[in-house]
Amino acid sequence: MKKIGLLLLCCGVMCASAGCLSDKNEKDKTPVELPGKAEPYTVEDGVFDINAVRSNINIKGVHFDLPLPLSELGTGWKYELYDRKDYGLPDGSGYARLFYDGEEMATVSLENCYSGHEKKSVIYSVSISSSDCDIYGIVPMSSTVSDVERLLGKPDEENRIEIPYTHTYTYGVLNGEDKNGVIRAHCVVVDFDENDVADFVKITYSDISEAAMK
Repeated sequence: MKKIGLLLLCCGVMCASAGCLSDKNEKDKTPVELPGKAEPYTVEDGVFDINAVRSNINIKGVHFDLPLPLSELGTGWKYELYDRKDYGLPDGSGYARLFYDGEEMATVSLENCYSGHEKKSVIYSVSISSSDCDIYGIVPMSSTVSDVERLLGKPDEENRIEIPYTHTYTYGVLNGEDKNGVIRAHCVVVDFDENDVADFVKITYSDISEAAMK
């Protein structure tokens, strides 16, 4: 009887240890500490403020802000994950298409996106290319270079290539990718067409601390 009791005790300890290990692994897969939501606000024209920009994202008439866990998408929102293999993405990052009431709204980038735990992913980047969306008043197929400069000022970086034609404004901090392929940045990127009209706008807001890059 003593042996049976001892065996049960050992099993209990092993199960508890396994539970702790499982909890630890789960915790390791959810390292994202989200900043508080920024109430929508604006700053004076010509000033780039990433928090003002991330608090003023409008997708087909629906307000949006970053970062946003997939689990907090409101009623009517759906998402469709892209296959990581198609884009060479490592476990921990992902792409998805957002839908609202069945209509595709935008393409988003995800962090904390691990196999089997995708529902815990966090949207940290949004790209728009439709005229019924805007990021801080910058509207694809409508806003011009002068409109963008009026809102955000001169860019931190400008790239222009004639063949193939590329004209891009970049605002803010862009630190590159971490080991999971997540872009660490507080930035806005605006692409213009040959007529200097915005045709693509992207905002990225993720942890840019040194710890996040490890």
